[in-house]
Formats: sequence, structure tokens, C-alpha cells
Amino acid sequence: KGSRRAQDLDAKLWALRRRHGSRVATFATATPVANSMAELWVMQSYLQPDVLESTGLRAFDAWAATFGRTHTALELAPDGASYRMQTRFARFQNVPELLGLYRQVADVRTSEDLGLPVPTLADGTVETVIVQPADALIDYVAELASRAERIRSRAVDPAEDNMLKVTGDGRRAALDLRLVDADTDQSGEKLPTAARLIAETHHSTRDLTYVDDHGQPAARPGALQLVFCDVSTPAGVGWNAYDELRDLLVQRGVPRESILYMQDAKTDVAKAKLFAACRDGTVAVLIGSTETMGVGTNVQARAVAMHHLDAPWRPADIEQRDGRILRQGNQNPEVQVIRYVTEGSFDTYMWQTLERKAAFISQVTRGDLPDRDVDDIGDQALSFAEIKALATGDPLVLEKAGVDSDVARLSRLERAHQDDQQRLRRTFDSCTARAESCYHRVEQLSAVADRVVDTRGDRFAMTVNGHRHTKRSEAGAELRRVLEHRLDTTPPETTRPRGEVGRLGGLTVTAQTSTVIEDEVRLGIPDAHIELTYTRHDWHTSDPSMVVSRLERQLQRLPDTIAAIQTDGDTAASEAKRARERIGQPWEHATELGALRRRQTEINEELAAAAEPAAEDVPTGVEAQGNQPDAQPSNEDVLSRRLAAAARNNSQSSPGLSL
Repeated sequence: KGSRRAQDLDAKLWALRRRHGSRVATFATATPVANSMAELWVMQSYLQPDVLESTGLRAFDAWAATFGRTHTALELAPDGASYRMQTRFARFQNVPELLGLYRQVADVRTSEDLGLPVPTLADGTVETVIVQPADALIDYVAELASRAERIRSRAVDPAEDNMLKVTGDGRRAALDLRLVDADTDQSGEKLPTAARLIAETHHSTRDLTYVDDHGQPAARPGALQLVFCDVSTPAGVGWNAYDELRDLLVQRGVPRESILYMQDAKTDVAKAKLFAACRDGTVAVLIGSTETMGVGTNVQARAVAMHHLDAPWRPADIEQRDGRILRQGNQNPEVQVIRYVTEGSFDTYMWQTLERKAAFISQVTRGDLPDRDVDDIGDQALSFAEIKALATGDPLVLEKAGVDSDVARLSRLERAHQDDQQRLRRTFDSCTARAESCYHRVEQLSAVADRVVDTRGDRFAMTVNGHRHTKRSEAGAELRRVLEHRLDTTPPETTRPRGEVGRLGGLTVTAQTSTVIEDEVRLGIPDAHIELTYTRHDWHTSDPSMVVSRLERQLQRLPDTIAAIQTDGDTAASEAKRARERIGQPWEHATELGALRRRQTEINEELAAAAEPAAEDVPTGVEAQGNQPDAQPSNEDVLSRRLAAAARNNSQSSPGLSL
């Protein structure tokens, strides 16, 4: 259905262009790229299809090959308990050209450009609350890892279990285990932790005063808090996180009537009344999902805190959520944005996904990038990276994978630089030789050109086999007779030496006959580097006068031939000069690679030191054989021992991590 709508819109835009020209539509959006780089191509396809067509970028594959770059990095798998190397389409290259095309139809204004009066964040940053997982959640994550392994090994029917189900179960379990196991007695600490912080904020801000829409002091004091939760909404029957959070808040002294759900407002009129209640202080806590409360929710007047109980899939959704509080009209000069992350759960994977997506989206929205290739991530993505590291519990492992990947990438570039230096040396040698050869030929041919006698028109004269002819037909007939005789007397599979058969334009004309592959006649003027080749059939059927005319034309074009060879020599000399200038240049990333290699060594030493087995774990007897002090463990051994040590030393950390 969506595809048909897109096709209909595209057809209408094309029709408008045919009638009115290129300026036929205006698109307005706060999130031109919400989830995928493909959305930028979609926007360009709607607004500048003619430009994409003329530049050969109308097809997405061509666009992606020109502007996209893949990136390989270690990521937490969706099961939340193992790592995987994943290659994704998440970087931009040829950025100036891409933004140049995009800015032909896009007028982008960021929040920094606008400088709107919005509240600041407390302590200048988003607050991340790390929640320790229950033992049952650790066991459940391990079970998810096993499920994922069975799915990857095709040991289970996709209709029975698949990664989408694993991901959904993992997200629900990260919020509360009761969403996946109604009988569990270990519900987790995320909702109680959130309820405690929300209640504390409520009690500390319930006496704050605000002004109404007319600028007069409002009759009712008290601030508003917004809570976002997408995973468990109050739909249908059974336990849900919304009701549980409300009960926990009521237990902590928040009036039940002041806690409302966005989902209860079904109509536009109901939403308007709810928003008014939020602005006049009737509502203290408003709970909703990104879909119901993310766009068009103007309740910011008293909003003092924002709580993310879970992470959505798209960075644009985070922007929409935070935009409910970091907004014009908020009377609080300072606000809180709090994100709750359960350690060792799917929360980590979700924030990691947001980091990857926000990395390239920020590169487009900023639009002031001077580099051709953009690898860095924006401020928003960095906050996601911080959350990922905090929630993982062992950021050193992730750092090692990233450093190893960068070292491998730069090492490949270093080898490519070395290969390029070798190629430049070969190019310099070959181009120098080619230039010298061309200049030598130019010198020779220039001397020959000075000796050429003009035979055009009535001035024609040619000597063949000792006889002088002033008519081309007669010279050609004589030339045919002489060479046919030579061809007939050439033994099979033999090439007779080249010999003189006459003179034309003051230069010697030579001929050679061959019967090696097929009967051939090779006629030429060696001093002018001219040669014509005929098979026996062509020689018999050719007009004799045309053979002579071809030789004449080659002589007449000798100045053009000299100019072409001179140009070829100049080109070769220029290539040799450019190669010589680049030979010996230092590699631009040498310092970066050296620093990365030093950091790689430091990380390996830290991991090896932390992974040293405890005394009670040291094997004895036969088990100790092969584990001598001088044995050097591999990276895999070091990491495995590191993770095992972490599992022993921290009973709350996620077990069973594997690389």
C-alpha cells in the first residue's frame, strides 16, 4: 500500500514538472533522515529526480555506491549475551558532492542555527541510570543466547522461533521479566527505580509556581513529568508496565488522579483537554509511547523531567521524545532527561543501534562538514555510546574490538600506501622510458619530414622496380605485378626479408611477403614508420591506384603523426613528473596507526593481567601440562579468561559472554 502511494506521488510530481517546471512541491519535515540512509535518496528522488537522472544516480545502487560506505565493527548481538562482527551501511563518502546535490532542494536549519530559547539540561547532559539485573534476567538472557544460536544454526523452524521474536522478548525482559514470564517472582528493579526517582522529583517540585497562557500566575502549582514506554502499553488485559508504575508511584505518595496515560485520549478533543490539564497543573505525571506522545504533544510549559523507560528503534524517535521537554515555552530553566538501562540486557543492544544510526544522521543534518569522508559521530551519538559502555559492564572488551578493527583497517591502508609507492616507481620508470621513446621518434620523424617531396596532384612521381611513373594507376599496376611475383615465389610457411621495391616522395618504399599463417603483403616506408598490410585476396581485389594513394596520404599526415607522438610524450612526461613528486611521501595516517598499536598493546596487557586465573583455579597434575609460564595465550584465550574472571568477580554481570 505504501509503495503504491509512493508511486502515485511520484507520478503526480512528474506530471506537475511537465506542466510547470521543476519547482512544483515543498516538503517540510523535522527528520528528513529518521532511520536509514536510503531515506535521503528517497527525498532526492521525489524532489530532484531530473538531477539524479542526469548524474546517473537515479538507481539506488548507483547512489549507494557513490555516497555510501560500509563499516565493520564489533557489536552486541540481539541476544544481549554475545558479540558479533557486523558490516553495516552507516557512513558517508564524497560528502561535499552529496550535500551539494541535497542542498539544491533542502534548506536545513538545526537547533544550533535557530538558537531557540529552550531549557538547559541539568549538569549539562542526559542522565543515565544503570539498573542491576535480577538473577532471573541473567538466566533469561543466557536462554535467549541459546535460542539465537539455534536460530543461526537453522536448528529451529523460523515459524517457531526467529531473531525477531528473540529481540522482542529481550526488549520486554529488559523492562520487566513479567512481560515474558507472568509467574516469575523476580520482576527486576527498573520500574521501582524509575518510580522512586519520579516520586522524588514530584515531591520536590509540587510547590513550584507557573504562569498561565495569559501570563498570569496559575492557580495550581506543581511541575509535570513525562514518561515514555513503548514495550508495554495499557492495551488489552493482563499485567502491563503502565499500571505497575502508577501503583508504585501511588505507594510513594503521588496522587493517583494526577497520573494519566496518553492512550486514554482517543480523540482530538480528548487530547486537547488532556494537554490543557498538563499545562494547568492538574496532571503531575503523563505516561505514553513514542507513537502517541512523540509528535504534536505541546505540554512543555511545566515539564521538569523526562524519563525513558526503554529505547525506541530510531534516533528520530529520541529527538521527538526529548523535544517534548527541550522546547520553547517551557517555563523551567533547567530540566532532567533520564534514561534507564538494565545492565547486561537488550537495553544495551537498543542503545547501540541508536548510536550506529545517529552517527550518520547527524552527519547529514549538520551540513557543515569540510571532509570528503565522514566517520565521526555527533554529540547525540556520543551520549548513546556512553550509555552502551555503561550498560555493557566491560567497556574494555568493546574498546579492544574497536581498536583491533581500526588497526586492521589502517594496516590495510598502510599496505595499500606501500603498494602505491611501488606502483608510482614503476609508473615513473615506464612513463620516463615512454617519453624518451616518443621524443626520440619525434626527432627522427621531424628529420624525415624535412626530406619528403610533395607528390600531390600533377606533381606525382614514383619509382617502382627501377621504372619512374607519373601516373598513380601505372605505378600501382607495376607494384602489383612485382609483389604478386614475390608472393608466388615465397615458399609455404615462410617470411621473405623486407626489400626495396621503389621510392615515393623522396623516401624508400619496401615490401615483405609472408605465407606463415596466410598469404600477406606488407608494404611500407620505414623511415616514416608507415606500413600497410594486405592479404592475398585483398591485394588482388584492391584498386592499384588506391594502394599508392594510401601511401601518399600517410606521408601527407606525417606532421599530424609527429604532433600526436609529441603529445603522447608530453603526457608520459607529465605522468612521470606527478609520480616523482609523490614518491617518498609519508603516509598521512602513520601517527594514528602508531597510537592505535600502542593502545592495542596496553589493552591486551590489561586484559591479560585481569584474566590471570585465581590460585584456586590453577590446574595441577596432568591438567597443568602445556600451561608453562613462557606459553603466550592467544587473544581469544585472553578474552575468554577475562570474561570468565568478570563472571567470577561480579555475580551481577552477564555470564556466558563470548567472542
